[in-house]
Amino acid sequence: MMQGMAEPDVSGLLTVQQAIRIIDAAEVQPRVVRVPLDQAAGLRLAAPLLADRDYPPFDRSLMDGYAVRVADLSSDGATLRVVGEVAAGQWPQQRLQQGETVAIMTGAPVPEGADGVVPVEDVEKTEDTARILRNPGARRYVAARGSDCPAGKTVLAAGTMLGPAQIAVAASVGAAQVEAFARPKIAVLATGDELVPVGVEPGPSQIRNSNSPMLVALLRRMGCEVDDLGAAPDRPEALREAMLRGLEHDALFVSGGMSLGTYDYVPRLLAELGAELKLTKLRIKPGKPFIFARVPLAANPEHRCYVFGLPGNPVSAFVCTVRLASRLLARMAGGTPHERWLTGRMDVGLPANGPREFYQPAVRTTTPGISSAKGEFATIVPLGWKGSADVFTLAAANVLLVRGENEPPLPKGTVVRVLEV
Repeated sequence: MMQGMAEPDVSGLLTVQQAIRIIDAAEVQPRVVRVPLDQAAGLRLAAPLLADRDYPPFDRSLMDGYAVRVADLSSDGATLRVVGEVAAGQWPQQRLQQGETVAIMTGAPVPEGADGVVPVEDVEKTEDTARILRNPGARRYVAARGSDCPAGKTVLAAGTMLGPAQIAVAASVGAAQVEAFARPKIAVLATGDELVPVGVEPGPSQIRNSNSPMLVALLRRMGCEVDDLGAAPDRPEALREAMLRGLEHDALFVSGGMSLGTYDYVPRLLAELGAELKLTKLRIKPGKPFIFARVPLAANPEHRCYVFGLPGNPVSAFVCTVRLASRLLARMAGGTPHERWLTGRMDVGLPANGPREFYQPAVRTTTPGISSAKGEFATIVPLGWKGSADVFTLAAANVLLVRGENEPPLPKGTVVRVLEV
């Protein structure tokens, strides 16, 4: 494992938890849209959906068989006269009288007068009679009207994420269109003279722009609508023009140019654009030069765009987006911040951590059936830390091992907490 170099004093910087509180306190106003149901998957409901009628809307047969009056049956059954048939989608035309039965299919309405259904395998059928071999008991194999859901009941609450099962519920109650929270509109902008597009052969001092494709994929996975603005050179006017396009969105993610170097123009340009800087540098590794700001748009003073200024190294940009920016995006989409924390035992020991909260790429593996409450035992394998530019190690990870500030050494076998990515 690569050992970290001695770090400068960071005691004056905000902690990750302080940053989270600031981000969570930022005001958001999710946009509400009305969308066709076939375009609503992945969105959250902005208004509850109610059952438009009883479900089922009638007493429904749960079996292929014969509808009967249970009072007509003895403990050994009975022989009844078959007076008709009801298939799914048909409505019974007559009330069942004493000594009568009708053939009925699964899902069909049970005729008036009937209070039970006998499965077909418990019936001996002749030309016009049915010998009932077993007494099913009252209401057996009958789903009562409204037993699944009565009319007027809330079937999906506001804020519910519309997945496949929820789409089925919405379709069942006739919601051809739904009021939902719109996907946040996000712009992604990389900066740096050294960047070239993915399909271009880099020169001796150049690298391909990996940050933009990574952030676009990550933000789309988070449910955002993403506009990739490409890469802007380290020239103030070109960068300002690109940032102004980005500010027309709900949020702008800018990677690179966040420090105090000669060509780090982003903080200065944000100040010139009237930004309210809520966060600048944090006690986080990787990702110390992190900016969170709210910027007005000159062409529309009522519009405020949130800006996340991310370090140029891809692992830093990834960590800051997953741990911090994702919380605001969740609320923009009508939800609440959600992180999946897991645990496991270290398969190696690690030295003490430094003064910044450290997010180290790691692999979590499980072995089913070995002693734990969930029937599995998890092992955490920290991956070699080669620095915040090592996207290759990040790609091999499925979790981030989170080390606290100035955390003491971790012996092999220590139970640790990891963040799923």
